[in-house]
Amino acid sequence: MPSLSNRQAYAALSRAQLEDLLEFYGRQALVLDGLWFLGAETRWGHGAALELDEEVWARYGANEAKRLLKVLGQERVENLEQVCRLFLLSPLWGILGARAEVTHGKARLWVTQCRPQMARVRKGLGEFDCKQVGINYFQAWLPVLHPGLDFACAFCPPDAHPDQEWCRWEVWFAE
Repeated sequence: MPSLSNRQAYAALSRAQLEDLLEFYGRQALVLDGLWFLGAETRWGHGAALELDEEVWARYGANEAKRLLKVLGQERVENLEQVCRLFLLSPLWGILGARAEVTHGKARLWVTQCRPQMARVRKGLGEFDCKQVGINYFQAWLPVLHPGLDFACAFCPPDAHPDQEWCRWEVWFAE
């Protein structure tokens, strides 16, 4: 077999295979995040692991935003529809049953199938308090997309939430 590049390997896949591969990559990223957290928790305790997780997600948010914009050939977003699009294209949010809409001057971003939370509940571990992780992510992600963006958390564990939604975030352009 002649030498191939990864782009050539991707080009040989069907659209359905590429979509499955993207989902696989998202799931693997979640597995890596979960294994990392469990390892940190075992070694240093829950509090220290959570503190590190919050720091990591802030760094990840800014890094992801820069890379998504670069891949899409954009310098920044110009409207809330573009914010929704980037949220849905995120390798991690997308795998969590992400949904997005723009209504009344705000982008509403939410998760319907949080696989890590669902696994914890299934194992009897209870919901993970991930609200600050999400806040740190959005505090880092949004300014990279556009410095005029602001956000609020409508709900995220440990907050009460509807059965079919794990977290919801609202994003808007500050005046």
